[in-house]
Amino acid sequence: MINKSDAVASLRPNVEWTLTGEDVANITWHTEGAQPLTEAEVTKEMKRLEKAQATEAAEREASRQSAINKLTALGLDSLEVQAIIGSI
Repeated sequence: MINKSDAVASLRPNVEWTLTGEDVANITWHTEGAQPLTEAEVTKEMKRLEKAQATEAAEREASRQSAINKLTALGLDSLEVQAIIGSI
């Protein structure tokens, strides 16, 4: 699950900061020149990161299923496939 800290870190990489509570307005920026963020920016980034995380999980599952299909096409049975990749 993506939280506000993840979003802030994504939006301001290599910037030191502290978030007190859940209000973005309470971020203390320790790196000089760091631009403050709005709640809307952080919320938008949280949604983007969640979507990217879901897409990555779907791609991993598709790759896993593709590997299973290819191993099965080579003539391996389900126990052999399971021995190679773990649970099916």
